[in-house]
Amino acid sequence: MSLGELYRELRMARGLKLKDVAGENLSISQLSKFENGQTMLTADKLLVAISAIHMSFSEFGHALNHYQESSYFKLGNQLANLQVAGDIDGLKEVLKNFEADENFDTYNRLTRIDIISAIYSLDSSYEISEDDKQFLTHYLYSIEQWTEYELYLFSNTMSILSDADLIFLGRAFAERNEFYLSLSQHKKAAQLTFINIILVLIEHQQLYYTNYFMNKLESMINYQDMFTVVFLTFLRNTLAYLKGDTDDIQPVRDCIEMVEKLGNPTMANLLEKHLEQFIQLYKK
Repeated sequence: MSLGELYRELRMARGLKLKDVAGENLSISQLSKFENGQTMLTADKLLVAISAIHMSFSEFGHALNHYQESSYFKLGNQLANLQVAGDIDGLKEVLKNFEADENFDTYNRLTRIDIISAIYSLDSSYEISEDDKQFLTHYLYSIEQWTEYELYLFSNTMSILSDADLIFLGRAFAERNEFYLSLSQHKKAAQLTFINIILVLIEHQQLYYTNYFMNKLESMINYQDMFTVVFLTFLRNTLAYLKGDTDDIQPVRDCIEMVEKLGNPTMANLLEKHLEQFIQLYKK
């Protein structure tokens, strides 16, 4: 379906006529020719047309993509499921299949690094070249205004970044997070990014900055962000125990048990794994 055909379908589905969406900057004639495939609208007029049917540009793009996620984010979901399952062989198979069709442009190389990072998160002996690490950090440093893609990439690969790069990039991201609060999908990605930063800092025994990032995370959440609220409670109770502020680990166990009772065994299992890992690190 062409852009014009899709636009006509979406307009008519809302019961709108051409005269309902035309205006000073967009004539009925221009809209009609666009819908019939006779001409294309310039970018600014296309944005006006999409806004006139009360859709966001991202919603229109999602419809144009047949309401499917991009191939990159589909891969991301696949990697996440394999990580949660601890399936290193599955991740290596994904890498093998990806490299079979690989070319070496920027985004394909970053995707490869993303897959390698997922393997490394389960097997710290897995070798990652310094060239790949430098390529990743150079890319992240070079993009001043991150989109959802950079948020996802940073969140997924931070375990292979140096502590200095992780903290610097994390603080830079935190200082401009107003952009992410205004878009619901970006807000979710930003919350997950903060959670992952805190988890990696705990794993690397870099506790000095954890309060900074937890406070930033807390400032973003509201009553609708149940996943984040639960994870933040888990993190605060876990840190209190690891720092020796309390000898009582029961509040952490209660948090995991509550997640289990709420019908989310996958998340409960994830929290349990993190807790066991942290106890091994700090209670040697």
